[in-house]
This record gives sequence, C-alpha cells and structure tokens, in this order.
Amino acid sequence: MSTPRPEELRQMALTRQDIARSGLKLLKDVGLNGLTLRLIAADLGVKAPALYWHVKNKQELLDEMATQMYRDAAADREPPEPLEEWDLVAHRARVLRRMMLAYRDGAKVFSGTYLGDVDPDDEQPLSRSIASGLDERRAAMALFTVYSFVIGFTIEEQAVYPEPGKLDQRYAGAPGGAVFGNVDARFDDGLSMVLDGARRWLGME
Repeated sequence: MSTPRPEELRQMALTRQDIARSGLKLLKDVGLNGLTLRLIAADLGVKAPALYWHVKNKQELLDEMATQMYRDAAADREPPEPLEEWDLVAHRARVLRRMMLAYRDGAKVFSGTYLGDVDPDDEQPLSRSIASGLDERRAAMALFTVYSFVIGFTIEEQAVYPEPGKLDQRYAGAPGGAVFGNVDARFDDGLSMVLDGARRWLGME
C-alpha cells in the first residue's frame, strides 16, 4: 500500500472552513473580482479540482465565506451588557458593518449569500415584543429593512473607500464625498432614520 503524497494528505484534511478562510485572506490582495478557486487552491497547496469536493462553484464559495465571517463575529453580536430591544438592533447593525469592513469587498461578499451552519440560538432582537403580541412577520420585515440598509451603505462605503481611510480619488470633490466625509457619523445618521421609521411602521412609537 503506497504512502499518500503530501498533496494528497492536504486534500484529505481539507475542510470548507479552510477554503473559506483562505478566500477571506486572499481578498486583501486580489479583491472579490480577482478571487478564484484556482488561487485558493494554490494558497492551500492543492490542485483546484480538490476544492470541488467541498464547493461546487463561486457562489457556494461566497456562501461559505459569508458564513465564516458571520460565525467569527458571533461574540461581538452579544452586547457587553443587556440592552433594550431597539438598542440591541442598533448594536447588531454596527457589528454587521464592522464585520464586513474587516475585509476588502466584505459587503459585496456578504450580500446575497446563503448562511450555512450559524448559531440558531441567536436571540431575535424583538423577541420580547413578539411575545407581547407584536406580529412576528412584520417584525421580521422591519429587521430585514435595517439589515438591507447596513449592507447597502457598506457596499457604497467600500466603493468610496476601497481600503480603510483611503479615498478613491474619483470621488474627491464629488457629491458623494459630502455623504461619506465622516463615514461613522453618516452611518449613525442613516441608521437612526431607518430605526425611527421601523418603529413607527410597527406602531411602537
């Protein structure tokens, strides 16, 4: 019986998490447009076909990368102290943005992906109000609107600042520059608008 070669051993030990973490690491150098399964295979020291046992195509790769991003941010999603419901919604919105900003093109990677094995015990931020009679479907719609704002804002933010603090000079002096001049403040302004609208729509004000 022949002894497996080093590459064969690496293939046998490979996991979906290994592939996702490699993809997230490579984003810094190549961005989402330059990321390929071939590059990830080279980074992991295997041939590209070895990856297809774990991810069938680039969409599955992005799903797994997004899942890994979300999994890694689990501790941050839990606030250091108990919060009121809408303060918890705001806290998690800020954590979501920071999570995506930690990676080049992180918001584009996360947008439109299917999250796999994430913690099913994540508390629904409005669970107390739902238990008191708030319509669960409307609550989910309101939270999805907040989520969509965070994703959209961060995609635009990373277009203007492809790297933290480094403005894409095409936006210098453009109208968008005023919106993104103080990005953290603009995000908080937008988040407040969306949360205020969500509370009114749910009849909670």
